[in-house]
Amino acid sequence: MSEFRNLPEWDKAHELTVAVYELTRTFPEDELLGLTQQIRLACSAVPIKIAQGSHRDDREEKLDFLQMARDAAIEVEYFLLLCYELELLQPSDYDRLVSGVVEVKELLENTIEKLSRNF
Repeated sequence: MSEFRNLPEWDKAHELTVAVYELTRTFPEDELLGLTQQIRLACSAVPIKIAQGSHRDDREEKLDFLQMARDAAIEVEYFLLLCYELELLQPSDYDRLVSGVVEVKELLENTIEKLSRNF
């Protein structure tokens, strides 16, 4: 078992989640149970799944959790696009957050690939 806080993919996913929570505070109140909640849940699922997977002894289980984290990151990427197109995000915020998602996805892909080669 590894300490999940030492994993670069968890660290970047956590940073992204904090940034999404901070930015969605400015979303309209009528989105509180809509987009605000959905993007926050999807975003927080990424570091949660990474942490859960890091504590699995079985490589296949670790891979499953990392793949779920990657899927959640893809979901976040879509929600960011939707928020941008609905003009809930400024272009600079959108670019910054999407860059964070892309970085998290790349880190996850690299880790998934490394673990897959070890089978």
